[in-house]
Formats: sequence, C-alpha cells, structure tokens
Amino acid sequence: MTADTRPRILFCETNVDGTIGGSYYSLLYLVKGLDRSRYRATVLFSRDHSLMAAFRQAGAETIVWPPDAPFTFATRVPALLTIPALVLQKGLNFTLGYLYPVLARARFLRAQDITIVHLNNSIKKNHEWMAAATLAGRICVTHERGINDSYEAAAKFFGRRLDAIICISQAVHDNMVEHGANFPNLVTIHNGLDPTMMQIKTAPAELRATWRIEPAAPVIVMIGNIKQWKGQETVVRAVHRIRDKYPAVRCVFVGDTSPDDQYYETAVRGLVAELGLESNVIFTGYQRNVADFLMMSDVVVHASVLPEPFGRVILEAMACRKPVVGSRDGAITELVEEGHSGLTFTPGDSAQLAEAVLRVIGNPAEAQRLGQNGYERLIREFHVDRNVESTERLYERLLQTDRRAVASLQAS
Repeated sequence: MTADTRPRILFCETNVDGTIGGSYYSLLYLVKGLDRSRYRATVLFSRDHSLMAAFRQAGAETIVWPPDAPFTFATRVPALLTIPALVLQKGLNFTLGYLYPVLARARFLRAQDITIVHLNNSIKKNHEWMAAATLAGRICVTHERGINDSYEAAAKFFGRRLDAIICISQAVHDNMVEHGANFPNLVTIHNGLDPTMMQIKTAPAELRATWRIEPAAPVIVMIGNIKQWKGQETVVRAVHRIRDKYPAVRCVFVGDTSPDDQYYETAVRGLVAELGLESNVIFTGYQRNVADFLMMSDVVVHASVLPEPFGRVILEAMACRKPVVGSRDGAITELVEEGHSGLTFTPGDSAQLAEAVLRVIGNPAEAQRLGQNGYERLIREFHVDRNVESTERLYERLLQTDRRAVASLQAS
C-alpha cells in the first residue's frame, strides 16, 4: 500500500463559551469545499457540539482537545501564605500550564503528520498551538475573525511570526493595521457561502403555526447569539416603533446565549416587558436550521452596535433572497450595497432601523428587488467557491515556500 502523501491540515476551533457561532460554519464550509485529492483534513475542537457530525460527513476527522485549566489555588490559602502561593502558582502555570501544553501539542503534530496548522479564531488566541507549530517545524496560519480594540504584546509576537493571517474582511485588515498589527503576512479572504446549503426543512407556513404567528403578520428575523454588541436591544426599540403601523408584527430572535451573556438576555427581555412587546417578540434559542427562519421572514436585520468583522447572516439572507437591513459599520458595507442589495442604518439608532424596516415591509416590490440583487451579489462576490479557492492558493504558496526552504537546508 502506498503512503498517503497529501498534506494533512489540522484545523483548530477553540471557542469555549458554549455557543455555535459564525466561525464554526465558516470552517465547516471551508472543510466541505476542500479538494480531497490534494489535502487531508482533521478538525480539532475544545468541546463536543452539535456540528461534529456535519464535519465528519464533510470527510474530516474530528478530535476534542479540552482546554487546559490554569492553577488557581493561591486564592484559597491563608493570608500569610498568599505571596509564596502566588509565586508557586505562577511557576506551575508557566511550566505545566504553558510549556507542557506546547510540548504536548508539538508531539501531537509530529505524531499525526500534520503539515499545516490552521487556527480558526484570532492572533489573540491559540498561542500554545502557534508555539507548538514553530517547535515542530509546521506551517501555521490563523484566521483573524475579530475587530479588536488592541493587540497585546503576545498577540503581536506570535502574529508576526505566523506564515499567514487570514483577515475575513477588509474591515478586519484595516483594524489590525490601525492597532499596530501591520504585518507583511496579512491576507484578506472574505468568508463565503454556498446558497444550495440553505435547505428548508420546515415550510414557512408550518413554522409560523409552530410559533403562533399569524399568516399575514410581518416577520422580522435576527439571527445571532444574544450578546450586547450584537444589538438586540436596538431591534426591540425599533419594533416598538414599527408596531404603531403594524400591530401584528413579530420579531424573531434566533440564537443561543452563553452563561456570560445571560445578564444581557435578561435585560433585553426586561425591555420587551417594559415596552409591552411580549406578544411581538419571540426568543427561539439555538436553532440548527436557520434557513427555515430566514425563509419565514419578510426582512432580516443585522444590528451590531460595534464594528462587525463580517456578518455571515447577511450572506445567508442573500442566499434565501431576503431583503437585509444592516448596521452601517465594519464589514457590513462590504457586503451590502446601500439601496441595491440591502439597506443600512447608523449602529444603535433604533429610529433609523425602524424607518428602513418599514420601507421594506411596506413595499413588496422593493423587498423582492433587494432580495434578488442580494442573491446575485452573493453568487458573484461571496460564493464559498471563491473562499476555498483563495485559501487553497494560499496553502499551495506556503507549501512551495516550505519545500524550497527544506531543499535549501538539505543542499547546504
């Protein structure tokens, strides 16, 4: 039997907050589209989750590598022992909490014959994997999926030494440059989506019946985990205005809430009660098939109050030919052409949001035009095939450089 010489890529998704977000789906679409005649794929997660089977169905091996827990015993010793306990705790966290995990990861990369380590989150995370890849002599790239206020010294130290940093939008790229992470290894590759993957499992009429929504009621859908920066509060205040013209309007929030964000969901639900919108606002929690809710909608809202790194839900809405209203910041303006493939509003401005939504639901022809233009823009600019092709070209460039470096070393 001949050895499998295809480069093996280890994809690492290390989110630990308990929610399934856009980074998971972006990675899933990349893994699904990867050319199996050229690459092998292994995907590593920090915990088990509902999409594991989908990754396996896409042809990838899956591994769960739980996060390393730091030592915290110094907070539980008598006051007289606090200082020596802190010194010991810091030493143990460095040796057993950092050095040992790096060595363990490097051994794993060698044992599993990993060629490329592809981290799925940010230069602010996964430093153990970055160090391990360097130690094991592996190519290492990371996605940068966030728009961050700062990049600490460790992030800059590791970031500039990576083989590539994939920015998911020009907004992410420009933010890195602005905040001192202007490295020559930055490359922008937009997230992508295959519209055929947005499959309906429950018909809109049936879904409306399930959630007790009248057949003729206008439906606003917002897809996304419940987080303060996502702007659910802005949407609730907009619904309060919209209800004056459409008393039967329904706003459907589709998304999970992490333990750290429960305070915000409680606050949003409190605002719903304060404004008397209990019959107008629906919280569905995590839903595996968001296409059903998008197809039920009359308009899809994206309302982040901070700059959005990308906004995958906008592509999902475009795939369903639904009109989009998005906050005018971050990468949203890269996706939405104002007045052509969607509408935008000033982040946090509930009055502007309400006005834009009313324009859409009050004009079916306009809604259809925006939805169709959005679909055509998705096919033209943001199809997942473009994302996969660009990523594979990056892999090949790095592999060629790596082969030349190895050949040079062997020749010397």
